[in-house]
Amino acid sequence: MLKNYIILGVTLESTDAEIRNRYLELVKEHTPEKNPARFQQISEAYEAIKAQRNRIESQLFFLQPDEDWENALYAMARSIAITRRRATLAELIQEETPG
Repeated sequence: MLKNYIILGVTLESTDAEIRNRYLELVKEHTPEKNPARFQQISEAYEAIKAQRNRIESQLFFLQPDEDWENALYAMARSIAITRRRATLAELIQEETPG
């Protein structure tokens, strides 16, 4: 169940409103026309944790011995978007200076 929080980019302490707002942001960004697999992943994650009752149940029954952890970790890794950015001059200077 932790992967659902990672997919949506919310914390375990997030409120219903915060989770819904984050879901709506992601759905606008990843529409079914642009990226149907990502849209489905986001929708399934939201359905799993959208209500406070679902979140409480997932926290109570988080550890399940028969869960396939390898697939769960792979799903979490796929859910994180990798972005490239250029390092700033300050970051480069900081890396070059010893100590």
